[in-house]
Amino acid sequence: MSLNDFENQLAGLLHSVGTATRGVFGAIDKMLFQAVINGLKSEDFEAASISIDQLAKEKKTISIAPLYLVYKSHPNQRVRVKAGEALKAFGQDEKIRELTEGKEIKEAMKSLIEEFGNFKS
Repeated sequence: MSLNDFENQLAGLLHSVGTATRGVFGAIDKMLFQAVINGLKSEDFEAASISIDQLAKEKKTISIAPLYLVYKSHPNQRVRVKAGEALKAFGQDEKIRELTEGKEIKEAMKSLIEEFGNFKS
């Protein structure tokens, strides 16, 4: 997948997550979350890793969908591997597999947002 295609999917994901969480995020939380998600766009491994590490550290389930998209579609292989490792921090491997198995990325993302789209700690 090209970087442009990945960025377009990530932008759509941000919109979907924003819609799913309207009224749940405080304005500052929403801006910080979007900034971290935007960091996932970087082709530079170190830059993307900072965002991945932050999402894994916070362990907010709303981060599962963006990390899954990076894991499946980021143009940098090392970034995809790092995102896959970060997903394990949530302890939801079986549920993620159940929601995404056999689905195209767009449909898998929709399922993940429906399941994990709330800003929970």
